[in-house]
Amino acid sequence: MNYKRKTLVVALSLIGSVGYMPFAHADSDSSGTLDRVEITGSNIKHSIKKEQASPVTVVSTSDLAKQGITTVEQVVNSLSSNQSSQGSSQAAGSATGGASFADMRGLGQQYTLVLLDGRRLPTNPFDGTAVDLNAIPLAAIDRVEVLRDGASAIYGTDAIGGVINFITKKTAQGLSIGGDLSVPQHSGGKSRSVNASYGYGNLASDGFNVFGALSYQKTDRIMTMDRKFASTVNSDTSTSSNTFPSNVRLPNGTWANNTCLPPYSVASGNRCIEYPGLFMGITPDVEQVSGFGKGAMRIGDNHELSLTYSITRTKNTSYIAPDPTAYDSSPGHPILPGGGQLWSRSVPLGDRVDQAVTTTQNLQLSMEGLIAGWDYKAGLGHGENYVTDTLVSGWVSGSAIQADINNNTFNPFDQSYANWAQLSRSGQISEAKTTLDSADFKVSNELTQLAGGPLGVAFGSEYRRESMYHNYNYGLSKDVLGTGQSFATNASGSRDIYALSAEMNLPLIKNFEAQLAARYDHYSDAGGSLNPKVAFRYQPDPKVMFRASASTGFRAPSLYQLYSPFNVSLTGGKGTDPIYCPGGAQQPGAGPNACVPDQYRLGNSGSSNLKPEKASSMSIGMVLEPVKNLTASVDLWWSMIHDTVGQLPWTTITDPNNAARFANLYVRDPVTNDYKYINLPYQNLGSLSTAGLDFKFSWQLPATHYGIFTIGLDGTYTSKYLQDYGDGLGYQSALGQYNTAASQPAIFRWQHELTLGWNHGAFSGVLSQSYKSGYTDANPNGQTNMVNTYSVWNLSGTYVWNKKVSVTLGVKNLFDQNPPYSNQQDVFQQGYDPRVSDPTGRAYFLKANYKM
Repeated sequence: MNYKRKTLVVALSLIGSVGYMPFAHADSDSSGTLDRVEITGSNIKHSIKKEQASPVTVVSTSDLAKQGITTVEQVVNSLSSNQSSQGSSQAAGSATGGASFADMRGLGQQYTLVLLDGRRLPTNPFDGTAVDLNAIPLAAIDRVEVLRDGASAIYGTDAIGGVINFITKKTAQGLSIGGDLSVPQHSGGKSRSVNASYGYGNLASDGFNVFGALSYQKTDRIMTMDRKFASTVNSDTSTSSNTFPSNVRLPNGTWANNTCLPPYSVASGNRCIEYPGLFMGITPDVEQVSGFGKGAMRIGDNHELSLTYSITRTKNTSYIAPDPTAYDSSPGHPILPGGGQLWSRSVPLGDRVDQAVTTTQNLQLSMEGLIAGWDYKAGLGHGENYVTDTLVSGWVSGSAIQADINNNTFNPFDQSYANWAQLSRSGQISEAKTTLDSADFKVSNELTQLAGGPLGVAFGSEYRRESMYHNYNYGLSKDVLGTGQSFATNASGSRDIYALSAEMNLPLIKNFEAQLAARYDHYSDAGGSLNPKVAFRYQPDPKVMFRASASTGFRAPSLYQLYSPFNVSLTGGKGTDPIYCPGGAQQPGAGPNACVPDQYRLGNSGSSNLKPEKASSMSIGMVLEPVKNLTASVDLWWSMIHDTVGQLPWTTITDPNNAARFANLYVRDPVTNDYKYINLPYQNLGSLSTAGLDFKFSWQLPATHYGIFTIGLDGTYTSKYLQDYGDGLGYQSALGQYNTAASQPAIFRWQHELTLGWNHGAFSGVLSQSYKSGYTDANPNGQTNMVNTYSVWNLSGTYVWNKKVSVTLGVKNLFDQNPPYSNQQDVFQQGYDPRVSDPTGRAYFLKANYKM
């Protein structure tokens, strides 16, 4: 047949988990022909035997599985260019729905475009700016292609930070059954999964293939008390005046206490202080079921029709400290005859348990083939991401507790469950959904022969309709304490996007080719933008290649940033009212709680006044292959984003030195003058500028009597990261230091993945290292503390019998490396930063698979 399309598996199998497209040596192809495939970063098919003008990394999921990687979140975190700061563990104490995101270069998850087979997925409705990695069915993924430079001219104006393209298996035959088990050395965190797939038919001989895959995975939570590094109390540990039994704040402002219950609470002066972080689950219970099905058929010699459906359901159950409550007791009341406030915590009800269930579905109809010498690809798709948030147990009704205090039917000093159960509330508190409907069509061809090779062109068009809604159960959101949703309101929105694109590959002279591309996107709510890209590839010698690219970008505000519902969230850090109690000194007109240290309440909401962000990016690099099977590359990259959409840093607003400047953002109670929340809607800030270097090295050593050895290094060095938050605040650097302005971890100066491989017949082994450089800590006490480097080694061995049975045994975190100590207080976990490290510790794993 005339229509041919082969995958990269053959090329990648020689070089391990980090893939490169090697140069074409004189003896590497005896047939004189090269199959052409579509590589992420271009709509024009290229030879699989040469590096492209844009830097692309290809990762084999089967190789990653040998290192004990079992989730898409772990796959993305294994990329050195990724600096994600939100994963499933952030569901503890935050309304994230357990979502995890990719974040190339640390620019922000909204600038990394995540694709499935080259097409978009619906965004997570609780965030609205990015695709939840949990929505991708790992069991059906063959490989991951990562484009590390801007791709706005190819895939969309918002692909500023890069593209991560998950490629599903094209076909499958026979039955395959597998599973894995991971058991940590310490309590909690046990993980197990099972998967099965079946395929029937051969596209080449039968003209059709159908296959499906099912998988189930469950990971147990880890509680704070299961890990010493997370439960050690020191001066940096976050404390609370809400204790059990109750603290009493007398009308004259002094405190009195009852009995403290160590280790969760200890005496401090005339009251108890509690360590709420000791109650919580530092990782959640996660349960995921996914299904994937695909049917493909040949139509004649040159056309292929396929229908793909995937569904993933992820249940994330998080545990945080019992509900903090504060309520008044009138003078003469039997509980507190002298009157005052009761600062309590619902310990008898147990931890607050929150469960988010995310269901993602995608249906894609595709047609591709050859017409009159033109390769074409067309598709219709529908995707949706639906999330429910349910209060399971441990949550307290604010109205009930005050009413029962007034009626003398509730005693906050009674430790029995029955006394507290009357206050408990549960049920679904909110639901949210995003949908994405799309249609696309593109064609490509080689028009003529130039001095350096064929001139290739591609043209494309695309239509998308995005919609979202977020609804609340007001009966719970406005009454239940501690959810941060007491002010929440419903919201919804939708828009249409149209796009046209063109691309040309110009091999003007021998060993030199240029890529010219342009794409016009028009948003019904943000206008349009034309974004070009220019790239070149020059290979003066078979062993040396130079490449460079430059592009612009345009990102329309997401529907979530435009229409997200108003809600109030709590900060991890605490403080007093910076206007009426700066530094603990009460000022005239202060409310009764102005000088009581507490978490700050932030009012978050979308804004219809946002304007689009504009960006430019550039990369320049070289690739060396001095001998066959040894490839090294270095690429310099730089990005600048203007009018970034975000929120003013709450740490800057609550700085007493800025009190007068931002006083208008405080929404206050008209009677008491205590502030209710700080109003922080999304707005256009200043610019974000980043730069750095990517290093890659892959070497397959000559075969020996003891087997074949390989070495791979994937590293990223970030040299600049400056964010201007607008309002005259100036640029602030998060490079190598905790980002106090954004309440986020540092941008690591250096990250790498090192892989040492061995293969000898049916046996193979992998020793790998994940490394992150140290950084300056958050320093809430004004001290100069460093967060140490974080290095984790994994070791595994695999045996394959008769190409049907494979068994892998391994150890993750071989040396039982604890997360480095951090004094950050911006998330509920304490003693370390869960956004950049794994608390599981050493874990032993077994993975097995059988193919029939």
